[in-house]
Amino acid sequence: MMIPADTPMSHDRLVQELDYYRRECNDLGARVLRLQEEQSRAFREARRSRTVARLIREAYKLVDRTNEIDEIGALMLDIIVNNTICDRAAFLQRKGRDEFAVTHLVGFEDERTPTTLVLPSAPLFFYTTSQTPMESPASELTRLLRLPYVLWAFDAGSAFALILGNRSEGNVSRPFEPGDQELIEGALSVYADIVYRKRTEGDLRAAKREADTARAAQASFLASLSHELRTPLNAIIGFSEVIRDQILGPNGKLKHQEYAAHIHDSGTHLLSLINDILDLSKLEKEGEIPLNEEGFDVTGVVDRAVRDALPIAQEKGLSVETSIPAQLPQLFADPRRIRQILTNLLSNAVKFTPSGGKIVLSTRIEDRQGLLIEIADTGIGMTAQEIPRALAPFGQIQNVYSREHKGTGLGLPICKALVELHGGSFEVASVPGQGTTVTIRLPPDRLVPSP
Repeated sequence: MMIPADTPMSHDRLVQELDYYRRECNDLGARVLRLQEEQSRAFREARRSRTVARLIREAYKLVDRTNEIDEIGALMLDIIVNNTICDRAAFLQRKGRDEFAVTHLVGFEDERTPTTLVLPSAPLFFYTTSQTPMESPASELTRLLRLPYVLWAFDAGSAFALILGNRSEGNVSRPFEPGDQELIEGALSVYADIVYRKRTEGDLRAAKREADTARAAQASFLASLSHELRTPLNAIIGFSEVIRDQILGPNGKLKHQEYAAHIHDSGTHLLSLINDILDLSKLEKEGEIPLNEEGFDVTGVVDRAVRDALPIAQEKGLSVETSIPAQLPQLFADPRRIRQILTNLLSNAVKFTPSGGKIVLSTRIEDRQGLLIEIADTGIGMTAQEIPRALAPFGQIQNVYSREHKGTGLGLPICKALVELHGGSFEVASVPGQGTTVTIRLPPDRLVPSP
């Protein structure tokens, strides 16, 4: 409203005009303040976005810097602290319902560092300001970093958590606020993604190593099998040709009988090899071998297995001893498979024990542990590193072309699998140059109570 300059104005009219302009000034000032606040908010959001982008860019460079997950955590915290300008930071991982373990931290210097955090009903996002009451979860989180102002994020999917802390509320020129959720959750998700990626890479490398090892073992097995099959086949063909062609003439009957025995032994050895291969094939394909279980006398099966091994043992100058209690309860199991286990183990003991050595097979009942069968020898033994290889399918301690003892490397794995199919345990203890002891434990429910 315009008033001519030469017009007289009353006092009341002047007051009205002043009130009008005062209201206009106040309104204009409020608009300016709102505009400044909006500009400040836009500036903070832009700065947060730039910080997140810079943090992500620097963090993903870690993928090519190291393969160690522990190193990634420490390097990632350094990047977070440098980009967010906070005083302390820590990564945590949930270990129980309310318990977190501190995996990495930065900013504590010589102070005693925290290792665990108990936080009931952990929030996905949380922050403190000067107005935040010191109750859960603020009390637990500020106590962890020993700082009054904290920013927290938790990813339930990966079980990882990240916490940042400041000594003063204006440490980054402003207090923590809801908009910081994007910043801390972005940093946490990048860390979880990198850790997952590195774990996947580690699993793939381990799988490749296992596949390479399996291929090498199978190649070694095939080479070994060709040697094992060629030797008895050559013997069968050679001795049968002598008999067929009557090379020794009509008076060679005794020699023919000897050659027929060699043919029988070679055929038996071939059958044993084929049976081992079939057993292993069933175990790998179906996970088990059918057991024909019945109650039987353990002593009788042990005696037959020892008799099978005795001729070769005596030929090598080995002593074979047994220690069997007079009153053993019957065993409910597959007698053919139990005999196969004992025969294989005794054969191994004979094979790897030098002349003059000793083999002892003992059995006893252990309280609450069932039947124990132990086969000990004074043979060449194995190192702790060689035992797992000997228990693996196709595993052999020596190279097929340089080893002194024949075999496909299937005996021990099959024995172990058969014992475990009966619900038992199979343990190997060995010392190079002193010998090997194989211990079999069959559970108490396999023993048949005496009538």
